[in-house]
Amino acid sequence: MTRLFTFFALLVFSSLATAQDFSFGFKTGLNFSNIKGDLEEGESLDRNIGFQFGATFAWKATDLMGVRSELMYSQKGTKRSYKGTSYYNFYTPNNDIIRTTGIRNEDLNVSNSYLELPITVYFKPHSRIEIYGGASVSVLVNSSAFGNIKFSEIRDASNIPTSPNSIDHELDFNYLSDKPMEATYANPAKTVSIQGDNAPYPQTAGAYFEFVEDRGKLYKAFDFGVIGGISIYLSKSLYVSGRINYGLRDITRTKADVSLSSLDNNNFISRNDDDRNISFQTSIGFSF
Repeated sequence: MTRLFTFFALLVFSSLATAQDFSFGFKTGLNFSNIKGDLEEGESLDRNIGFQFGATFAWKATDLMGVRSELMYSQKGTKRSYKGTSYYNFYTPNNDIIRTTGIRNEDLNVSNSYLELPITVYFKPHSRIEIYGGASVSVLVNSSAFGNIKFSEIRDASNIPTSPNSIDHELDFNYLSDKPMEATYANPAKTVSIQGDNAPYPQTAGAYFEFVEDRGKLYKAFDFGVIGGISIYLSKSLYVSGRINYGLRDITRTKADVSLSSLDNNNFISRNDDDRNISFQTSIGFSF
């Protein structure tokens, strides 16, 4: 489907390039986005705000309708929180795993940046109003998150409280480049006494800190969806626009998307969720 859409896009661009009624412009604005999917108990996803900018191209078939395409840099994402029973994996200096249970209070601000290619058909019921709809394909170029975690009421495998009984540290994720167990530590590192071992914990943890093996990147490289909206022209060239962008693809990889609430015999539980990008986009543009 992606190849077919790309072929159609190239066909449209080649047609636009030779058309007398071809026009181009630019636009910029805000994305009010979220990721919609199944949630665990204690988990929530909330709206995030990003920006968008790029170039627009249009071919006027008649005075009432035509085809429009864009090449946009667009930030999407979500604010993810988890508050509830969970686990935390500590590592000894020899990289042995010490698994603990407790209460996780985690907040993440997730930002995924895409290069988007929307193609729409527009209709003008009025000289200053344009209604449009179509499809969009996106390529993920950056994926990051920042936040913090507090893990409290920590107990070891024998249900014995640790000392200290709570930790907290920052989260700084790069989902495209972080490695398993990647983190930075204070000098000297802060530690927790667990069954006679002094296990260090990070000052800042990476996206896959709690993974020992590579389970792949969390967010997939491509997304596609449908779009629809309306533009209002303030003059012949200046306009404001609002539209809905609804993703049609699950954007997370199952193996890297794991449960935060529990483990299965000390193994991660993969979540086979259908996570989709949903965004409302507002923009201001100018066409030549």
